Amino acid sequence: MLLADLHINSIAHVGIARRKVYDSFMLLTKDVAFGSKSTSDFSELARNFAQTENKLVVHVSLKRNGQGRALHLNFVSQSKPAFSGVVAQQSEEGWLIERAYPVSDNWVDQEILNQVREILLLKSREELLTQNNELLRKTMHDRTESLNRLATEFGNIQDIDTLLTRLLEEVLGVFHCDAGSILLKEDGMLCFRHAVTNNSDYTDKMLVVDGTPVRLPIDRNSMAGSAALDGLLVVKDAYNIPATATYKFNSTFDKLTGFKTRAVTSVALRSGQNELLGVLQLINPHDAETREHTEFSEDDQKLAVHFAGLASMAIERSSMTRTLVLRMMRLAEMRDPKETGAHVKRVSHVATRLYVAWAKRRGLSQELIYKQLDHLRLAAMLHDVGKVGIDDAILKKIGKLEPDERQIMETHAHIGAASLQGQKISLDDAIRDVTLYHHARWDGNGYPSHEQIVKTLEQLGEDTSNVPQPKGEGIPLNARLVAIADVFDALMSRRAYKEAWTPEQVREEIGKCAGTHFDPELVELFVSDFDEYIKIHAALQ
Repeated sequence: MLLADLHINSIAHVGIARRKVYDSFMLLTKDVAFGSKSTSDFSELARNFAQTENKLVVHVSLKRNGQGRALHLNFVSQSKPAFSGVVAQQSEEGWLIERAYPVSDNWVDQEILNQVREILLLKSREELLTQNNELLRKTMHDRTESLNRLATEFGNIQDIDTLLTRLLEEVLGVFHCDAGSILLKEDGMLCFRHAVTNNSDYTDKMLVVDGTPVRLPIDRNSMAGSAALDGLLVVKDAYNIPATATYKFNSTFDKLTGFKTRAVTSVALRSGQNELLGVLQLINPHDAETREHTEFSEDDQKLAVHFAGLASMAIERSSMTRTLVLRMMRLAEMRDPKETGAHVKRVSHVATRLYVAWAKRRGLSQELIYKQLDHLRLAAMLHDVGKVGIDDAILKKIGKLEPDERQIMETHAHIGAASLQGQKISLDDAIRDVTLYHHARWDGNGYPSHEQIVKTLEQLGEDTSNVPQPKGEGIPLNARLVAIADVFDALMSRRAYKEAWTPEQVREEIGKCAGTHFDPELVELFVSDFDEYIKIHAALQ
């Protein structure tokens, strides 16, 4: 009769199992000396298994043995025992060592058997603590390993917006929480531009209130501000903050979105020189299986600090890439007042949002989408970088250009692409496509011409044997996206020679250009989400 199985995976388990076996012997026989000797024999064998890191199952059963009853302990392991002094036989389960200890000359009362079974199966406090600690160690190890793996992936992302989106999406999985946000330090304030939730309907609403990006002063009046100054802030219930706390919870986002903030952990993001980069916020942890809301444990908090350190390194590196791009754009801005930093950021945000809509319609994988976004965002910012090579008299002329001036102006597409000569980097293909083709039209009436494109590509040392005509799908996707984003922003913005158009006028104009100037599918996606593009324009002034 099988009574129970004992699982022994470590020395700690041996001690727990030893007490159970001894208590079982004491119920089955009142011979203390026999019980102690038999238990010691069991313990020595089990300890040998545990020391060789050989996972062990002990089948405990009561069997008839001659005229009486014996307690049988069958030790089964998957690997052959490496210690000497015992003989193991191979069975269907694995390697088997048998031990039998006579405990009674007669039959054993069922009530006693039930008590023995209960002792063997009941998990002691020490056993529960040991299992729990092992689970926690394994969980922390797995989570830390996961973060270290992500650090390598994050190190390969060049665009900071793509990076921050990836960081926050990983937050939801690693910390089992409902939402996460990153506030970046900009102009002495914490700017709330990056957020992600399990419900995408909340996310965009969290970033902008009344068309204005949310900004917080770096002080102790807010949870994020306190974390920025103190390094870490843990709040168990945002709606029940102690009256003695300096910080308060602003429920504006909850009221606006219907989201319910509960527990919050805020961690400062700092550079290698200990300069504040921003704040990472983790919101509403839950049990991974039951989905019931919990609090952030001490291990969660330690892991959040570790995650923030990895994120800070990646953010600092990607910020440098973005800074270099914007410095290039400032050079262009000195030449052409229309090419401001705000303009190129808006073009980049609009183009990337439009790409995501296009990619999701086709069911592209998240991995492929992120890889494309990483290049598109920066390439879109550089769409008109070739204007640095255009004469000021043409570039800054107010009013309509003469035909010969127009021809010179159009060479900025070639100049921008030709600047990529030399050693290639991973961004070059995207930058080339955007700078060279973003003025191409769907109907083929844009510029540069096919002949001019071939010449430019030859200068870059590329194969030009099969270059398509610059129309329809012969225009690279990145350029088609930027074309809509660039015209949208130009129409929405005031210039020295024109006033800004109303959103209704802009929507109508872009809609009319479907199939002539723009890719009709992209126009359809753009117009269907038009209000969100208006928000982007308002947020990045």
